[in-house]
Amino acid sequence: MALDKKYYIHSRGGTIGQNGLSSPEDIDAIVAHLKQATPRNLILHFHGGLVSQEAGFKIAEALLPVYQPGGHPVFYVWESGAWETIRNNLTELADEPVFQQLLRKLLEYALQRLGGTNGSRSIQPGRVNPDLVKKTLRNFFENPGPDSIPYKDFVPMVQKADARSAADAIDTDEIQADLEGDQDFKDALTSLPDIPPGRRSALQPVATIAVRNTPFAQLASTRLSELPDRRGLITLLRAALLIKDVLVGVLRRYHAGRDHALYATVVEEIVRAFKVGGSAVNEWGKALEWNRMKKDCADAFLPGADRYAGTALLTRIRDRLSGGTALNRITLIGHSTGGVYICAWLEAADFLLAAGVRMDVVLLAPAVTYARFAAALTKYGHRIRSFRMFAMSDALERDDQVWGNDPALPGGKDWRRFLYPSSLLYLVSGILESKPAADGTLSDEPDMPLLGMQRYFSNAGVYSADAFPEVVQVRNWLNGRPNAMVWSFADSVGSGLNSHCNDHGQFDDEQETLSSLQYIVTSGF
Repeated sequence: MALDKKYYIHSRGGTIGQNGLSSPEDIDAIVAHLKQATPRNLILHFHGGLVSQEAGFKIAEALLPVYQPGGHPVFYVWESGAWETIRNNLTELADEPVFQQLLRKLLEYALQRLGGTNGSRSIQPGRVNPDLVKKTLRNFFENPGPDSIPYKDFVPMVQKADARSAADAIDTDEIQADLEGDQDFKDALTSLPDIPPGRRSALQPVATIAVRNTPFAQLASTRLSELPDRRGLITLLRAALLIKDVLVGVLRRYHAGRDHALYATVVEEIVRAFKVGGSAVNEWGKALEWNRMKKDCADAFLPGADRYAGTALLTRIRDRLSGGTALNRITLIGHSTGGVYICAWLEAADFLLAAGVRMDVVLLAPAVTYARFAAALTKYGHRIRSFRMFAMSDALERDDQVWGNDPALPGGKDWRRFLYPSSLLYLVSGILESKPAADGTLSDEPDMPLLGMQRYFSNAGVYSADAFPEVVQVRNWLNGRPNAMVWSFADSVGSGLNSHCNDHGQFDDEQETLSSLQYIVTSGF
C-alpha cells in the first residue's frame, strides 16, 4: 500500500525538501493533523540505519496498525543504504585467498598460545596440529552452518595473565620461518595483483591461483609490500609482521576478557588490520565506515526548519502547537541505530521544546554506544519520562549470524553467509564502531560497549567503573528504573514485557515484541 504522507518523514543525509523527499509542507500537514488527533499522542519510530528507502517504507507500513491505537504514528524513513557496501565488502572476503590463509594461520597461532577445549576435544598449548586446523576450516567452507563455525565452543586453557605474556613473546622471525614452509599461504600470495614476475616466482607457487584485482586484494598487495604505498613487492616478512600485529590484538583481548569468542575475534582483528592504515587511500576500509551513518542522524538536527528532518518537526511542534500541553504524550521508538537518532532528538528537543516536555523512550536492540547514551543521560536525561529496552540475551546474540542462510543458493547455504558468526551488534562492536578521543580523532578500539548487548550490562567484572565509567553510569541508571530491560526470550506476566526475538532484524516484526509495543503506546509502561 502507499503510505499516507501524514505518517512519515522521508529524508536523505538528514535533509528534506527535494528529489522525492518529504517537503516542509508535508511536515506542516503532519502537525496540522496532530492538532485534531485523538488521543493527541505522537509516536515517532526511527528504523535502523543502513536501511534502503524500500525497506524503510515496508517497516512503516507494517507498524502503522500496531501504533495507531495509541495515537498518531510518524515514521522517520531515513535513507542510509551504505549497508550494501559494508555487507558486500565483508562477504567478498570469503573469496579472497589471502584472507582465507590469514584466517587459517591466525587460528593456528592463537590456538598454539591459548590451548583449551573445543567441545569434548582438548587442545594443548604448543601442540596444535596445523592439518587439523586446515581440515576444520575446509569443513566449514564445504558444509557451512551454525554448527560448523570453527572452534565455536572453544574455551581457552591459559590464564588471562598468560595470554598477555604470550602476546609479548611473539617472535616475527619464527612466524616468517613458518610461512616459508607453508605452501598454501605462499600460493595465496600469488593471487595478489601487480606482483612482478620475478617476485611471483620467488614465492614458488605450486598451485595456479587466478590473480584477483578486487579492492581488498589491491589493499593486501600494498599492505604486504616492502615499499610503502607500492603494490606487488610482496615479502613474507611483511606478512609475518601483519600476522604478529593481528595475533597480538587477539591475545590481548583474551587477556582483558574482551574477546568475542575465538573465530569471531580473529575475523574482527583481521578486518580491523585492513580497515585502517596501509595504503594512502584505503577505499576498502573507507567502505566500512559506520560513522557516516551516525552523521546522518546528527545532520537531521542542523539549523534549518525547512531543510533538516529532525529540526523541521521539532520547530513545528514548538511553534504551531500550544505550549508543553499540546501533546499529551510523545513516545520515541528506535530500532538498532535508530537509538543513535533518538539521542540526537533528545539533544535537539532539550534546546527547542519547553522545559516541561518529557518523552517516553523505547529502544529495540539499540546500536548506540554506552558512551553516547551516557552523555545523553548526563545532559538530557531529565527529558526521559519512562524507558524500556528490548534486546537479546548474550547467548542469542552470539548465535545470530548477521546474514544467515540464502534460500537462493543450493541448499540455502553459502559459507560466506556465515563469515561473521554473531549478530550485527557484535559486528558493530568488534569492527565498525569507533571511539572519539580527547583530541577529536577516532580511535579504532575493538569490543566497543553497545547499549543493546547484554554482555556489557552483565559483566561488571570486566566493564567496571575504573575502565568503563560510562558503562557503570548507564548500568546504574537502568537498574534504578522498574522494568527498564527486556532480554529476549522474555515471557512475563506483565504486558509490555515480552519478546521472542532471536534475530537482530526481528525487533520490528516479531509478534510478542509487537504486542509489547502496542501495549506501551496504548496503556503506558
